[in-house]
Amino acid sequence: MSFVIVSILHISDLHRDPDNPIRNDALLDSLENDRKRYVESEATPIRAPDLILVSGDVVQGVLHDADDAEGKLKRQYDEALDFLDRLAKSFVAGDRERVIVIPGNHDVSDYHFRRSLAAIPIAADRKREIVGKLFMPDTRMRWSWPDLELHEVADPAMYERRFEAFAQFYNEFYQGKRTYLTDSSKQIDFFDYPSFGMTVVAFSSCHNNDLLNRQGAIHPDCIGSAGQHLRDRSFDGRLRVATWHHNTEGSPSMSDYMDADIIQNLIDREISLGFHGHQHKPEFLDTRFRHGPDRRITVISAGTLCGGAAFGFRRAYNVVEIDVENRRGRLHLREMQNDNLQLPIWGPRPLPATASTFHEFTFEPPPAPLSRHDSRTVALIEAQKLFDEKRFDAAVALLVPHLTSEPLARRLLLECLGHMDDMASVIRYFDPPKSEIEAITLMDALWAEKDKVRLAEVLAMSLIASSVDPALVEVRTKYARRLS
Repeated sequence: MSFVIVSILHISDLHRDPDNPIRNDALLDSLENDRKRYVESEATPIRAPDLILVSGDVVQGVLHDADDAEGKLKRQYDEALDFLDRLAKSFVAGDRERVIVIPGNHDVSDYHFRRSLAAIPIAADRKREIVGKLFMPDTRMRWSWPDLELHEVADPAMYERRFEAFAQFYNEFYQGKRTYLTDSSKQIDFFDYPSFGMTVVAFSSCHNNDLLNRQGAIHPDCIGSAGQHLRDRSFDGRLRVATWHHNTEGSPSMSDYMDADIIQNLIDREISLGFHGHQHKPEFLDTRFRHGPDRRITVISAGTLCGGAAFGFRRAYNVVEIDVENRRGRLHLREMQNDNLQLPIWGPRPLPATASTFHEFTFEPPPAPLSRHDSRTVALIEAQKLFDEKRFDAAVALLVPHLTSEPLARRLLLECLGHMDDMASVIRYFDPPKSEIEAITLMDALWAEKDKVRLAEVLAMSLIASSVDPALVEVRTKYARRLS
């Protein structure tokens, strides 16, 4: 049985703007051309993307003193909406639930931020007090170096509205099925993919962020909410993935990055993989936990798709293949090969310090399910141990009685039978299928057992016939051709 592999198209820092030299038609066409190359023609083929992850800076943004600032920002978001709509149709069959979008610092409205400010006179006897407030966490004070003036966020409601344009874009892109709030304590979303064994937590790292306070931050309530949400039994066994915008380290002259302690908190929530952008530079980092068990998070940064690249790099994006079951991955860096910013041509580039066009990595497993003191829990824990010891027959005997009551039992049983190459038992226990991965395995089993009549019936099932999952579509098409 093939293990569950998911391919993620990771793009960041799109900076969409009608004034950007690269238009949507040319950008989309270039990405489609590159997909054809890396799927069909290159020495190391890459799986076509199953998911799209957009890690912030969707638009270029507009300064507060621009003519018709709100109208210009709206036109930028219209440009971004058109691009992502067409990208979703081309890469994930129009399934917008397979597109994860988060905001970046450029997506914050400078117009609304400036309107929230009030000037603060600096009286001689208040200097010490003011300096203390200026450097407090979550401060409302702002210092403008160009104007040498002190300001305060005097209108918190107006300050929240700096996310208003992004929220409208987000709601429109997801066609009302998802909404985005302007309150940064609630700027978190969850994208669950049971067929891939993965859940993505989408954070905003723009808490308290604006052009006079450039550092990145995730609101503490969002990190707490993620931990609480992921404890639900429905997420047991899921690989935990997070995305945010800001990088977590920078040079001494920089301040527009996120406190590295936030990464420690994500590790504490047992998140295994992280994706971000912001620095316009592709990068791969492993960060270990400093406060307890030996655990780490693997963090991948994308370059900029349409902005100015960091020194030594060109515009770039990533394709990341993840083998969820074996906890292995491949990072493929795709970089612009030519100099024409209006008509990019993408191709592979070795990552720094490697000679290969891809970087192989491992990552931490999902957390063990919380202990539940009943017979089903004991059976699942014991079955997992037997599976790890490759004693698949014994694991199957423990799992079968719990098939109807425990989703985890179904998933682990399917893996056991796959390792045993027991196609007859796959048909016995997984016909009819309840998920896309079950459907794929069942079709393979029916063909192996030469049951073409039942295979034809299974192909007509709604779960299979209407699926847009690329892996299922591929298998469905293969067997439909064989039966024709």
